[in-house]
Amino acid sequence: AAMGGFDLSLTGTTLVVLLLVPGILGWGKEGHYATCKIAEGYLTEEALAAVRSLLPDRAEGDLASVCSWPDEIKHNYHWRWSSPLHYIDTPDFRCNYKYCRDCHDSSGQKDRCVTGAIYNYTMQLMSGHSDLDSKMKYNLTEALMFLSHFVGDVHQPLHVSFTGDEGGNTIIVRWYRRKTNLHHVWDNMIIESAMKSFYNSDLATMIQAIQNNITDTDGWLTDVSSWANCTSDGTACAEPYASESINLACKFAYRNATAGSTLGDDYFLSRLPVVEKRLAQGGVRLAAILNSIFSSRTLLSLFSPCLVLFLGLAFIPVPGVQAWSKEGHIMTCRIAQKLLEPEAAHAVQMLLPDYVDGDLSALCVWPDQIRHWYRYRWTSSLHFIDTPDQACTFDYQRDCHDPHGGKDMCVAGAIQNFTSQLSHYREGTSDRRYNMTEALLFLSHFMGDIHQPMHVGFTSDEGGNTINLRWFRHKSNLHHVWDREIILTAAADYYEKDMDQLQQDIEGNFTNGLWYDDVASWKDCDNIFNCVNKFAAESIRLACKWGYEGVEPGETLSDSYFNSRMPVVMKRIAQGGVRLSMILNRVFGHPHEDSVAAT
Repeated sequence: AAMGGFDLSLTGTTLVVLLLVPGILGWGKEGHYATCKIAEGYLTEEALAAVRSLLPDRAEGDLASVCSWPDEIKHNYHWRWSSPLHYIDTPDFRCNYKYCRDCHDSSGQKDRCVTGAIYNYTMQLMSGHSDLDSKMKYNLTEALMFLSHFVGDVHQPLHVSFTGDEGGNTIIVRWYRRKTNLHHVWDNMIIESAMKSFYNSDLATMIQAIQNNITDTDGWLTDVSSWANCTSDGTACAEPYASESINLACKFAYRNATAGSTLGDDYFLSRLPVVEKRLAQGGVRLAAILNSIFSSRTLLSLFSPCLVLFLGLAFIPVPGVQAWSKEGHIMTCRIAQKLLEPEAAHAVQMLLPDYVDGDLSALCVWPDQIRHWYRYRWTSSLHFIDTPDQACTFDYQRDCHDPHGGKDMCVAGAIQNFTSQLSHYREGTSDRRYNMTEALLFLSHFMGDIHQPMHVGFTSDEGGNTINLRWFRHKSNLHHVWDREIILTAAADYYEKDMDQLQQDIEGNFTNGLWYDDVASWKDCDNIFNCVNKFAAESIRLACKWGYEGVEPGETLSDSYFNSRMPVVMKRIAQGGVRLSMILNRVFGHPHEDSVAAT
């Protein structure tokens, strides 16, 4: 990685296998494997083909092999937001479940529970199956794995249980001679004991026995049609699944399992049929959901009257520190793409989603649009650098950190990191560690950010965001003046609001005009991972000389400020585009000697 202790590898359609972590895990690995293996046997040809097309390469077409992935990653820093999605806490001893009352996380945020997650990921998969644009909005591979896992979770009775004991996690008991807790008994112990006692320690044999009960007239055959029947208007019926679980938790899990008790044969033999039936129900119902999602006749419907889907439903721009405006980022990326050499141009084309028709600029604003989504909040600090007030210098070790002191969490660190990720592109597509498409979009955006002078500004005024003033007749702040006001005023005053003409003028200035002799120095870079420090140092010097100079809160900035600063803005857009192309040409071109050390 480009930076010590900082690897922003965004798991995409190929995912990192992480070690299993302790905590509230739903079924253990064996239970989730069984649920998904049962589901695979009930998929239609249409659904099976769709599922296999979404699975990461390492799964080799086997959904069950990745059904524990959400447990494996939920304590990873970038996935902590997913932890509350594995369960539902209900009021103690009520033994019932109500979505509007119970589906929230520990902070009270609505819809953040296992049923909310099932609805959300069902919606994502349905949208992605029917709408090409949604394939970029959502990571459908992750949606499939989350949905498959959470359908298993909601069928584990102690995942819809009492708040006071955290689903049995604080009820310490003995399982035969072994000290454990009640939640873990239902996650793992009952299944493990059954495998050892009745199935020769072979999970496949246990799964086959459960499947036989599903199809046997002496088993559950007469009930199976009701399991898969979804009487609501939605594709997923998570509400009754959760209600069943809390009822079973009260009737079987909590009963005769007080703190300090020893659970032995009586408990095990009377609860095992419940566990096996819940595994069967989870598998049959998961198959029914996936069959409905991937049916060519499926219509998208919403599910719960209380539900507000929580994981990013569209690329909606959000307010805040955004570096160049939409127009600035688009021009930076268009300039860069025109300067790409054939090998780099081909790589960029391959990484972009089909619906943008090979146009990098169409997605250069994406990192601004998603950074306040829950999943991407960690990226917010990557758009800027706060430097000491009045120092007018940049020092990587001193300045590249987030507000909590997290090292390398700044725009310079992000550029190094995503450049490093893209440098692995030549290694091929098999089971990549990184989401190369996101790495390309982040790098392209952050190269624009670092060339906006006020994105390497002073700490106390947040890069000019707290310096309120007027731009001609309307209220604004100094940061926004450099983000957008100067660009829009230039377009209106000189180009009849035609951004294409403005871009042509910028390009003309470095191809055969004012900056022609400077372009070689712009691209002067012995090591593409370290040159970002030069870009940041330029920006803070320009911020001091042109951004902050002569500006007081409350004043009005007009012609004098605009006319003297406009050339600076245009040149920085040009430099950002030229340098972005330089990095992409070197990353995707012939092997180079650049190292990956941060400074």
